Amino acid sequence: MAVEQPDASGARAAPPNRGVRYVGWQCRLYPNRPQARLLALCREGLRELSNELLGASNLKYSRTGRHMTGKEFRAAAQDWCHRRANRDPFPSTAIYQVAADVHAAFRNWHARPRARQGLPRFKPEGRAPGIYVASAGTRFDGATVRLPKFGWMRWRGGSLPARRLEGPKTRTTLGMVYGRVWRDAGERWMLSCVFECGPADAPAPTAGVAVVRGDGPRVAVELDGRPVEVPGPDERSDADRRRMRRLQRRLSRCAEGSKRRARLLERFRNVARNVRNRERDRHHKLTTRIVLAAGTIVAEGVRGEMLRQLEYKARWRGRELQVRRGPPEPEARKRPERARRPAPPVRSAKRESSNEGRRV
Repeated sequence: MAVEQPDASGARAAPPNRGVRYVGWQCRLYPNRPQARLLALCREGLRELSNELLGASNLKYSRTGRHMTGKEFRAAAQDWCHRRANRDPFPSTAIYQVAADVHAAFRNWHARPRARQGLPRFKPEGRAPGIYVASAGTRFDGATVRLPKFGWMRWRGGSLPARRLEGPKTRTTLGMVYGRVWRDAGERWMLSCVFECGPADAPAPTAGVAVVRGDGPRVAVELDGRPVEVPGPDERSDADRRRMRRLQRRLSRCAEGSKRRARLLERFRNVARNVRNRERDRHHKLTTRIVLAAGTIVAEGVRGEMLRQLEYKARWRGRELQVRRGPPEPEARKRPERARRPAPPVRSAKRESSNEGRRV
């Protein structure tokens, strides 16, 4: 994220810092049947490892009052790997990453406890962690990719990022930092990677100042005082939302655990993924258009994903970003205090002693 600094007008400006870019990229994998079986086995095994490490740390806390350290988590992960009969489908990077994630969860909790969220919980079936793969063993060759322990498999998803940096000699794929294999809501195998790239092109802006105003889900854009038309959801997105509502009504009439419910749930997840992808694509196109057109960007009341995209894209293109949070919200009215019954008068010790003497 861009580092914000206050300016004279009360806004917060992000200075341009066009250095190394870390670009996220993902594609869909097409493993064959043996590879899909190994991926599912590894994914389920990592879930069991996460639950076992969590249980061991809770057991130590009940006995000693302290959770396991990072070194103890790594040693327990190694011991779990050696105790398994079949260790082939488990990359070492994924095993150590699960241990690091569980340790980080406990460390974050002790740094700032949050009563509503609670301590780390056990992962049920279907909530398995991703399979992290190292850049040293991952190699792209055309439309195929080689993953450690799983071999070569086909992939689709566009082209790799441009201007990737070489980095250390251990990198097999140019610019790749690490990767993660996971399964989406539609039961598709996906590969997400982080690439280290050089600075992006910064063409000359065609406008001076762009003002982006956010009002909930609505966004208004002005270039040098002229309003710009912001595209809204297209007809396909509206049709898919109506389709989602119909599928929800049909799901409510299905029995739990039935095959019909499983088929309808898969269709609902696919439609929801399409709507989500179109909305994300619309935000990316709008923010890229704004950053390329203006030299100074003023964001008023913009939050969430759109603000995040404006921040890193302005840093990549060398633009100036000013984030204005808007006027402070009015203070909530305090409830009137209830009238309380006055307390009885306190008698002095001298008066109590005199009364006792009279009684005697």
